[in-house]
Amino acid sequence: MKQAFGGVVYDTDTAILLARNEHQFCIETLKNGVKNVDLFLTPDGLYFRYEKTVPFFGDDEEYDPELTPLSLGEAVIVYNKLTDRRLEFEDAFPGIENPDV
Repeated sequence: MKQAFGGVVYDTDTAILLARNEHQFCIETLKNGVKNVDLFLTPDGLYFRYEKTVPFFGDDEEYDPELTPLSLGEAVIVYNKLTDRRLEFEDAFPGIENPDV
């Protein structure tokens, strides 16, 4: 997905995936679908969140994906909430100390 905010283009195809959520299936997931959350870093060093709900039943057209630019602080919070980490904290946030450690 590609979207521009304030003259900056955020693109999931060219950004680095830092982390995503792991799914725990339950009755609520069957009813409402799975909410995928991915945290990305652009080649220019900007962070963004990509969210999409994927339904188990029904029409996928009802669930538009959302792309949200994040500040460094917001990105750290999202990273620490996601469980499937693709990069270590030090690599995802060079020079920043992890507040959750």
